Amino acid sequence: MDKFPPNINPELFSIIACIVGFIVEDDFNANELNSIGNWIILVGQFMLTTAAQQELINARYRNMRGSNIRSDVNNHANKNPEKMNRSDLDNILRTLEIMQRELNNLKNKKEL
Repeated sequence: MDKFPPNINPELFSIIACIVGFIVEDDFNANELNSIGNWIILVGQFMLTTAAQQELINARYRNMRGSNIRSDVNNHANKNPEKMNRSDLDNILRTLEIMQRELNNLKNKKEL
């Protein structure tokens, strides 16, 4: 998982997350989805908070050195000219297959 997430277009990355959500939701009832979804959000919030604090520290350090920092949120194509290649897509598909197998295993254990 050295290269996960791969350097792919941010919109495509978000679409893949939607597809995974649709795959996962068929296997659980509303209460289970609520619990799992809240857990995933908590994990994401932790990661975002950690990253935001690190970026704040980095920005303050750069500002002390006289750097001009600008937000370039919508200019990702110029900052990341790499395009997704077949190997990136294969890695995503393999990861999705593993997730699907694990979800099926969990579902089968639950039914026992």
